[in-house]
Amino acid sequence: MVQENCLKPKIIIITGPTAVGKSDLAVKIAKMLNTEIISADSMQIYKGLDIGTGKITEEEKDGVVHHMLDIVEPYDEYSVSDYVEQTKVIISKLNLQNKIPIVVGGTGFYLNGLINGYNFSTSAKNDEVREKWNNLYNEKGADFIYESLKSIDPISAEKINRNDVKRLIRAIEIYETTGKPKSEVALASEESEYDVLMLVITKDREELYKKINARVDKMFSLGLVDEVKSFIQYENCQSMQAIGYKEVVKYLKNETSLDEAIEEVKKNSRNYAKRQMTFFRWIKHNNKHFIDASEINKITSIIENFASK
Repeated sequence: MVQENCLKPKIIIITGPTAVGKSDLAVKIAKMLNTEIISADSMQIYKGLDIGTGKITEEEKDGVVHHMLDIVEPYDEYSVSDYVEQTKVIISKLNLQNKIPIVVGGTGFYLNGLINGYNFSTSAKNDEVREKWNNLYNEKGADFIYESLKSIDPISAEKINRNDVKRLIRAIEIYETTGKPKSEVALASEESEYDVLMLVITKDREELYKKINARVDKMFSLGLVDEVKSFIQYENCQSMQAIGYKEVVKYLKNETSLDEAIEEVKKNSRNYAKRQMTFFRWIKHNNKHFIDASEINKITSIIENFASK
């Protein structure tokens, strides 16, 4: 798909809650436009973490090239800035091939950082607040700090390892200094360097929850427990904080039964889907469409109109 006479490079974002069907839709659109896919999933970046992240298989890719999968080791830390930097390089390469990249995934921080930019360095710093929470950490431990952040900014807490005290305290510092949670400050947009079409794929809540529950059952039948067991040495790393992994770790440590772990994964996945939708509504963008997954003709029409301009 040729991109001529455009002031800004085009990108198409296909996002939505977990299990809504983003990957399958993206492959169909990529084949229609003869282009490639860039993942925007903060857990599918990790090598070997396949079942629990719902990583697309080679068969499901159907010959479409996918980027930003399996790019870091399970023990590595990885940030929004890392993602944006690497993804922009891929976008530039695809632009040179006259292809419109399709960015697919449900990690809102990645998507917002890519299209709107982000900069926490401009957030007011407060040494007094930081010292107070460092003292509370020394007195009450990391769990107290994590739960404190979770109560004021659950979206940021979901993204930070509960043992990464420095980042937890920084997020609390942003909240106490600016009066806004870090996740909301992250949405302060700059003018995007891209011409973006953002499609948020939705589904009836009851139907979505059924799909989430079925996906979780499938993950366990495919061997999720064994997958987690093979990576349990990294249980305190960022990668193992993903839903599906942290619950199975508890089971493997005899802190819960297998049935309880399965139900907890389902519940946490449903709650995550709700938080995702909240985040997608917050992202500021003037070409954002919420479309039910069943409206394939409408989705196709919007994309074709965007690509042809």
